[in-house]
Amino acid sequence: MITATEAKVLYDKSGQEVSDYLEYTVEHQVIKAAEGGKRRIIIHLKNLVYYEHLDKVITPLQKAIVDRLKELGYGAEIKLYDNPYVPAGLANDEGRGPSHQNYGIHISW
Repeated sequence: MITATEAKVLYDKSGQEVSDYLEYTVEHQVIKAAEGGKRRIIIHLKNLVYYEHLDKVITPLQKAIVDRLKELGYGAEIKLYDNPYVPAGLANDEGRGPSHQNYGIHISW
């Protein structure tokens, strides 16, 4: 039986999860946008709560996806977008509550 460390090395080396994400999540959106005359898209990942830092929530998989997109010639980075908002379920009677902001992979060509 191989060790967990060896299994992780094989996983990293395969790049299969990155390839699958690009094929099933990103590719059709890039094609649709390009056919529609656009030169960039944002792939929504999650939202960030006001006390979190973007650098702390980006996963190794997300970093690998950005790296692969750059290898393919795209401009790619993970960053915030849209204005901060308070989700309806977290707002008090005055509409106040913890601020959230969307972040995603910004892809350009």
